[in-house]
Formats: sequence, C-alpha cells, structure tokens
Amino acid sequence: TCDECRYELGAAKLSPTVVAENEKPGLIKTTLVGTQPFSKILPLTGEVQLNETKTVHVSSPLPGIVRRTMVNIGQKVSADDVLFEIDSPEVAEAKADYLKKMAVLQLARKTAEREANLFAKKISAEVEMQEAKTRQAEAEIELANTRTRLTRAGLSSKEIELLGNSATNTMTGVIAVRAPRNGTVLEGHVNSGEYVESGKELFVLSDLSEVWVWANLKESDALTLNPSGSKIPAEVTAQGSGGKKYQGTLDVISGMMHEQTRTVRARITVSNAEGLLRPGMFVNVKLLLPGGENVVAVPKVSVLADEGRTFVFVLKEGDYWIRRPVTLGETIGDQVIIRNGLTSGQKIIADGSFLLKSDVLRKKMGAGCAD
Repeated sequence: TCDECRYELGAAKLSPTVVAENEKPGLIKTTLVGTQPFSKILPLTGEVQLNETKTVHVSSPLPGIVRRTMVNIGQKVSADDVLFEIDSPEVAEAKADYLKKMAVLQLARKTAEREANLFAKKISAEVEMQEAKTRQAEAEIELANTRTRLTRAGLSSKEIELLGNSATNTMTGVIAVRAPRNGTVLEGHVNSGEYVESGKELFVLSDLSEVWVWANLKESDALTLNPSGSKIPAEVTAQGSGGKKYQGTLDVISGMMHEQTRTVRARITVSNAEGLLRPGMFVNVKLLLPGGENVVAVPKVSVLADEGRTFVFVLKEGDYWIRRPVTLGETIGDQVIIRNGLTSGQKIIADGSFLLKSDVLRKKMGAGCAD
C-alpha cells in the first residue's frame, strides 16, 4: 500500500471512479477470466488471386481504330465510366441503316393511318387497309432489329434516341466502350491509334474489395475437413503487413488431387476492403478448425509488455491491481490464449491497462521509499 514502494511488486492503485461498471462509463474496463473452446489451427501458405466472380475482361464489340483511352493501370472506375473510344465503320453503317428504317416506319404509319380512314369512309377496300398495317408491322420489326444491332455495338438508349436529332453530329462511327462494373484497372493492352479486332481483350477490371487465396492442403488434412461444403473461418496475414490480419472463409475444396504433390487446392474468400492484398502476393493462412480444447483466453488489449515480458493486471484486493506475468499462446481475432499465469474466475483489466502500466513505470523511475 506504500505509494513509493508498490512499484517493486508491479502494483497500482485504481480509483473506482475511472472503472466502467454496468451502465457507468469509465476509462478502465474489467472482465472475468474464463475458459472457452478454441479452434484447432491448421497453418497453410497461399497465394492471393483475383475473385473471378468480380472480374471482367473488356474487349471491343466491333473492329476499328482506338481513338482515345481514358483510364490508366491501377485506376479505380465505376460502372458506365468510359474506358476507351473506338471508331468503327460498322457503327457508322448501322447508324445510317437505323435512320433509314426509322423513315420507312414513319411512312408506313402514315400510310396505315390513311388507309384506315379511307376504309372507315368506305372509299377503299379492307384488304388495302390490312396490307398497310402489315407493312407497318414489318417496318417496326426491321427498326427493332437495327436498334438491337446498335445496342450490341455499345450505344446506350439515350445515344440511339439522339440519332433522330439532325442538329447533333451522330453519323460518325465513334462509340464509347464503358466499364461494366465498379473495379480497379489491372491490365491494359491497347493504345490510341491502334487497330483492334472484335473480341480481343483490351482491359481487365476487378473489384479488389474481396479476393481469393488459394492454398494447398495435404492429403491427410483434406480428409479431415468436412466435404459437405460447410464454411471454415480463416485468418490471412501478408508478409510485410506488420501483422495485420484479414478475415476469410474457406468455401471451396477442389474435387481433384494433384498427382505429383499429393495436395488438394483450397479456396479462401477474404475481405479486402482497403485493397492492400494484391493478386500474386504470398500469404500465411490459419484455418480455424472446429473441435478445439477449452482454454483460458483474454482480450489482446489486456496484455502488455515490458522488458520482453508479457503481463496483465489482476485484481489483488480493494482498489489494488497487481501485475501478473503470463505466457501467451496463439492469437485468434481479438483474443489471445493464456498458457500460464491466469486461472478462471480472476478479475483483470480488459481495456485501459496501459494507464496502470504508466503509473507503475512512473513510480519505478522515481526515488523510491525513504523509510
């Protein structure tokens, strides 16, 4: 209880006013140590690859000359953003054909309307009215086919509607090829002025907010996993990431085994909101298999370190908390296994223990007790 000497025991006195209890807020949070089932850990190595369901390969819908490219490698784009413009003679021809079919339809509609009026007045025969209506229907079908051709070429509905505006220069063969989805431009294989054929891959886009990690399972490990398709949680750590962990799920196990390596490919889908995991990176994977033992575990924030030793603050009595050395085990999420140093039922500082550490170290650097 001596304010000058208690640092020798690693003890700190904590005022109840700073402890959060029930509904009362505070700087310090406490918890009771308990046991909980911890998953078995299966360590693997894997490689980050694109999520193919979120990846698109953009090509030119028609042959032509690329007039402009609007994006660069690594640039993020949104759906409908223009990637490049291409000048195609086929587009110019299709536009002209559309305008021709539109004029034919307008004439057919007027003719059908006139014949219907004449028939109503008993001036013309019914067969003439029916023939006019048939020609109108044929013109509508031909216009719809031409419109579909323009849509396949990449023109939007608004651009097609503008074709009828004589004040707008619409008869060029230039069309804009747009991004089909949000993503990052990963590859580009075209430059301005280059002639391209239809179907040639020009850009690769992918949404990197979710990636796949492919790892190899040993034959013995593959046999222990549930083949029914149930998802298994996983943690992924990239080299050089400073220990940052990414949460994922093993959701696919290949149905074939590699004959030479005797391994089975497993796919882990990983959340990558910040986009730091990039295709081609090698990562470490921890599969969290069910059926683990009951162990003592505490929040990671409750564990501190000083001079190479790890410890937590345990309630001694009253307002006094004492530093208790602990031996750490595996870390899973925001919890860490305590292999030695704590027992179930002890009360510890769960969050804010750095304030107690600062108090102990400050006293430790002082003159000490003069008695």
